[in-house]
Amino acid sequence: MEKRQDMQENKITIIAQCGADGTSAMHAYAEALIVPEGYEAECIEIPHAESVAAAYQRAMEQSSAKYKVYLSAGSVIVKADFLAEMIRIFTADETIGLIGAVGTDQLSASGIMARSPRIYGRLLYWDGSQFSGEQAADGVQDVMAVTGELIATQYDTDWRCDLFVHDCFWSEAQCAEFRRRGLRAVVPQQAEAWVLAAKNAPFHAPSREVFLDTYSKDIYPLVSIVIPTYRTEFFRQALLSVLAQTYRNLDIFVTDNAKDNGTEEMMARAFSDDARIHYEHHAGYTPEENWARARAYDNPNAEYVNWLMDDDLFLPEKIETMIDYFFANPGISLVTSYRECIDENGNKLPDLPYTKPFVHHVTRIRGEELGAYILRHCINVVGEPTTPLVRKAFLLDGHDLGWTGCEGRYLISDFPTWLRLLAQGDAIYLPQPLSRFRMHEGNENWDPVVRCKGYVCMAMEIEEAIRRNVFLNTAKERREAITVWLAIVSDFLQEAKCAEALGEWQDVQMLMQWVAAMAAAPQEDYQIQFGSGSAMARLIQQEAGT
Repeated sequence: MEKRQDMQENKITIIAQCGADGTSAMHAYAEALIVPEGYEAECIEIPHAESVAAAYQRAMEQSSAKYKVYLSAGSVIVKADFLAEMIRIFTADETIGLIGAVGTDQLSASGIMARSPRIYGRLLYWDGSQFSGEQAADGVQDVMAVTGELIATQYDTDWRCDLFVHDCFWSEAQCAEFRRRGLRAVVPQQAEAWVLAAKNAPFHAPSREVFLDTYSKDIYPLVSIVIPTYRTEFFRQALLSVLAQTYRNLDIFVTDNAKDNGTEEMMARAFSDDARIHYEHHAGYTPEENWARARAYDNPNAEYVNWLMDDDLFLPEKIETMIDYFFANPGISLVTSYRECIDENGNKLPDLPYTKPFVHHVTRIRGEELGAYILRHCINVVGEPTTPLVRKAFLLDGHDLGWTGCEGRYLISDFPTWLRLLAQGDAIYLPQPLSRFRMHEGNENWDPVVRCKGYVCMAMEIEEAIRRNVFLNTAKERREAITVWLAIVSDFLQEAKCAEALGEWQDVQMLMQWVAAMAAAPQEDYQIQFGSGSAMARLIQQEAGT
């Protein structure tokens, strides 16, 4: 709304919702408020039957006052000099457009204020209880959203009565509208509560959906979902699981190396109108080249990334749930969870040893501790690329995978990347299932060549940890990692019967070189030694350049 020509700079209007009896609670308290010298104040009562946003819009249009104070039904201002304090805050900084009594600097991804990680301000309630949140350190705290008990403004901005016919989410929406104008919303420091209020009714779910649909791009960080694919039907299910996410602000990248046009035709037919999806078809790509394209994708506007294998699935609240833990824990590098195993038809399967819940309650785990657990037990408890949500800043170069930088053809995309992240920050583990890991005949986890490469990769990560003195810091930890790795590889070699089953002599030779080096490590103070001219060193150098 443009500034009114008749706007009165020294006028204050208190706009108070009436209760069921037709009067506002503020009516009896209005005379107790001190009006600053040189200002005049008035009170407008708005009907109980009218929706809040519509009533506030009408009252705003009626008033010529520059400063307006909106009070919900049952709310009264108990700070006698509130009006002077409000004027002081507004005149001190013209970028402050809105003041609230209670608010959050990061609204929960669910849109629900009570679930937000930090809530500022104070309130008294008519039943004698009170809310006491965090307090602003420097006079005022910038917030993303405020509650509706009290909202004061120094600029007029239209209330979104076109969106909300129920009395819910209009205050959060108003803050978002002010932010769109480049104006700040703040909650002042309050030694004592400034407002006495009635407790809010439960939220209206359809209004929350409208709010999230309208404002998610304004208030929540962009999350990239990266999907490499080559098979249409599994991919379609994976994509639908992304589109079903309750978290809206998504950037979806798909790279397809299918030899036919089935997926391309499906994308054109069913998903071309979704601007969040960016699809590429590279029929000539090998699987490795397609995965390299997925690895190379980097939307500079995205703060988080989650890879999704085309045969796996997200559960609807995966991103919303995980992003809230990032909001509440600024120093973490990844959030992961329990993942359910399913068969090719989507039926639940029993847990595998490495998919069982790592812990049984929400736990923040030190990066050093979790990285050590992975290496000491040679088990990927964090999960496949589908499982965790990752903060891109901890990937250093913005997007790429791996840890040592010399894995070459032996790069397994998941656990080396988790080690790289855990070397820089902590992790959150959630015991609730938020993704589904599909087990089927086409799953490469069963391929002995892939398993052979995975064991070589794990050996490289153990050697890197010892060389850097990270994760495996003691002789006991190094001995455990090496001993467990040797036992697992011994079982594998007996099962696979080495080259006959694997068919890739180069990979078996590499694995056997690692076996020899690992077996000799106890005599070298658990340092894994390779001379610069050794066959192992030449192979590593060769593969790093592949």
